[in-house]
Amino acid sequence: MAAGMYALDFQEVPLFHGLGRDEINEILQKFHGMIKHFPKSDYIYLAGDAVESLCVVLKGTVQMIKEDIWGEKSIISNLGTGSVFAENCLGKLGERSVVSYFAASDSEILMLPLGKLLFEGGSSSKANRRLMCNIVSILADNNTRLIEKTEILCKKTLRSKIMAYLEQEARYNGSDSFEVPFNRTDLANYLDADRSAMTRELARMKAEGLIDFTKNNFTILQHEHEL
Repeated sequence: MAAGMYALDFQEVPLFHGLGRDEINEILQKFHGMIKHFPKSDYIYLAGDAVESLCVVLKGTVQMIKEDIWGEKSIISNLGTGSVFAENCLGKLGERSVVSYFAASDSEILMLPLGKLLFEGGSSSKANRRLMCNIVSILADNNTRLIEKTEILCKKTLRSKIMAYLEQEARYNGSDSFEVPFNRTDLANYLDADRSAMTRELARMKAEGLIDFTKNNFTILQHEHEL
């Protein structure tokens, strides 16, 4: 499989930053990269599955989720185009996932077998060294995201959780007006909140002039430190 065979510019994918097209093609061929299609609502990995590949979202949206025995879903992370997942299993071949990865929309996933990366990724070629450096950077970024999620969940009130999440999205978007990647049900699952309670709280915050929103488009009118 060659990078040029796909519509997405692979050089825009964080995993391949700093690599030329020929180097990317070399890596895809050497590590037996393959693209798989997952229809909406399909699972890429279920909790308990042995993780066999490092995955890159080329198209669509993938959610990292945790489900309890009653089927209640908690969204840990939302992964859009260019995102890398299952990188936490890179150091242990055949490691069983403690979370599930779920296609929230029709998705195209680049899968790079972990065994090839583990045993051949550390070779002395410039492209391989750059690839491994990018993986380390991605690990750090994903860890930061998980810490930020923990900071949200540590808030004592539902309003504080909502505001912390919206302020994080504003920072990542570089604007107080932005579109969130969740519908109301998924946002409640991300915040570990009751959907009805969250909807009521959003309405109160809008009425009090703290935020404004239309569907998934939000604007922060007053930041938490200004309250």
